Amino acid sequence: MSKVDKDTIIREAEAVVREKGARRLSLDAVAAHCGLSKGGLLHHFPSKQALLQAMLESAIAREEALVADYAARDGGDVLASRIHSLLAMMQDEKQLPRALLAAVAEDPALLEPIRAKEERIRSLLFEHYRDPELAILLIFAARGLFLGYQLGLLDPGDPVFEKVRERLLTLAAGLE
Repeated sequence: MSKVDKDTIIREAEAVVREKGARRLSLDAVAAHCGLSKGGLLHHFPSKQALLQAMLESAIAREEALVADYAARDGGDVLASRIHSLLAMMQDEKQLPRALLAAVAEDPALLEPIRAKEERIRSLLFEHYRDPELAILLIFAARGLFLGYQLGLLDPGDPVFEKVRERLLTLAAGLE
């Protein structure tokens, strides 16, 4: 049997959640998906809570990497890179926001890393924009689109979506 590391376990746990849903995530299911014994899995993650926490932290890290990629393309524009990344994550099937939303709903203690990230974003917006409240409003609008898509209420193929996306980015560009 090959050695399975934490990152592999996290990716396999995400696959379990995508395939079966957050409620069906169990250490037994993840161990089976990884080809590990439950004891082998417990060596890396002593509880389902620890695994969910690691999954959230991994998702946040991937989001931050995506934001950095967009920031490099957008000339470092903090707001535009956040909006672009949110809209890109909507259509990435490897992301699992819907499943993570369900996990967080089950255990609100998991919100702590998300709260910390949100505080960092808010601080950046207040540092970089002459109208930080409008910048925050635009982030909330992009998140609304993101959540609407995750909940199955919005189709990114809808022509209105593209117009709203363009308008968000135009408003963001006018804030610097």
